[in-house]
Amino acid sequence: MDDIASIVKGVTRLSLIILAGLLMGWALHPESRIYSLGMALGMVAGLVNTRYLSAKVRKVAHAVATQQTRAFSLGFITRISFALLAVMFSVKIEHFSLELTIAGLFLPQLLTIPVGIYLSVKKMI
Repeated sequence: MDDIASIVKGVTRLSLIILAGLLMGWALHPESRIYSLGMALGMVAGLVNTRYLSAKVRKVAHAVATQQTRAFSLGFITRISFALLAVMFSVKIEHFSLELTIAGLFLPQLLTIPVGIYLSVKKMI
């Protein structure tokens, strides 16, 4: 389970770096503010969903390891509700790009792949 925690920690750091770049883009390039804010909103929601999913996976793994017999859930309804809330916020407020909000929802999950590969290669060396 340490692997999942280290991957999520790496994804969080990388996402925060990207978010800082987006906020700098928002501050320095006024013509693209709508795109920067849309991507930032989607990335924040996606990052929360990624961290929530990893916490649920750790709970399920702990329950399986200790042979508990209670019902499991990965929190799909909670995560989809949070994503829909971000999309509705983007649609309702015109300062966010809907397309980039949706793209930003998936970015932290996609970042888990290169971060996981990087961490596994780093351990092998």
